[in-house]
Amino acid sequence: MEKETKKLEDVTIPDENDETKIERISKKVAEDVVKKELDEINKNISGIPTEQFRSVENKEDPFVQEGRNIIKGIIYNRPELFSERYKSFLNESSGASGGYLVPQEWYKQILKFVTESGVVRKNATVLNMSRKELAIPKLDRLPSFSFVTEGSMKPVSNPTFAQVVLSRKDGGFIVIFSKQLIEDEAFDIMGFVSRLAAQIISRTEDLAGFKGITDKIDGLFTSGIGATEIEIDGTAFNSIKYDDIIKMVSAVPSETLGRAKWYMHRTIYGMLRAMKYDGSQEYIISPDERKNNLLEGYPVVLTDQTYSLSEDLPNRAFIGFGDLQYMILGTRNSLSIDYSKDATVDMGSGQTVNLWQNGLVGLNFGASFDIKFSFPSALAVAKTKS
Repeated sequence: MEKETKKLEDVTIPDENDETKIERISKKVAEDVVKKELDEINKNISGIPTEQFRSVENKEDPFVQEGRNIIKGIIYNRPELFSERYKSFLNESSGASGGYLVPQEWYKQILKFVTESGVVRKNATVLNMSRKELAIPKLDRLPSFSFVTEGSMKPVSNPTFAQVVLSRKDGGFIVIFSKQLIEDEAFDIMGFVSRLAAQIISRTEDLAGFKGITDKIDGLFTSGIGATEIEIDGTAFNSIKYDDIIKMVSAVPSETLGRAKWYMHRTIYGMLRAMKYDGSQEYIISPDERKNNLLEGYPVVLTDQTYSLSEDLPNRAFIGFGDLQYMILGTRNSLSIDYSKDATVDMGSGQTVNLWQNGLVGLNFGASFDIKFSFPSALAVAKTKS
């Protein structure tokens, strides 16, 4: 006999009136919605266990409670809530200069999540800058080795030597949450804020590294940075031929191929995987390469901060190839933080939210970074016809 399946609203509880029933169902739906939102955040960062919402484990975890007290200490300006190692935290930096410094342990936790989820952080060269600007050498080709007689001068092997300047651009973001979460001792508010902040930072760095940020930072797909451009025969992304892929591999110096990877949007990779030989049902990319996310033997790295199949325009680069260590990410080795309980926050698309009116709190993080390319000709991009 087939087992009957019942929904929550179909289950009758003795002596339960309609009002109680509605309240019970609404509470269940609300809890499911919140858990779904948290699961959505967690699943985007590999290796991070799912958040246990309002769990006994979090309530008894001293690290969770210490983190919750850090947040409460910042929000309510109560340094006595900090553990002993953070007692002088609020006095170490001036709020007038853009907020207080994030405690180093918390910064390291956020940075760990950024590195795990960010493509640029994983593959570029990261320089922690103690000053606002830093000059780095820019190469058109790798320096060559020269034999010289004893006592004679070594020749300069790179006659077109130049410099580019990393100049950190200041910016920030606001993480919004309710006061109830701050007071809920069984909720890991520190972990929640850390993961959310890390996602925002990694997405912004990846966006800047590939698409670029207008009038701020030039990315790999920005025209004129010096990468070798392979122009496809058409103004749409789907005009690309597999021959263009082969040309990209041939366009970068052989000595840099050992660490070379492909960088593209998942929809672009899907288009390439679907390519077949003319007049045949056989896919161009072999089953082994399809299984292992390879293209011409080189790893494929996917990021949604590159151009998708629907974003094609004339003269737009959309696939990158090469060794991304020649992308230099210069960043400040710290984050600043401020808070507000009564600001009006711009949510985008013309929408605003008043924190005080809605019982919310905003943590305002300040960060700064810049991206430059030290050896751009070691990278190749596929671009549409101009």
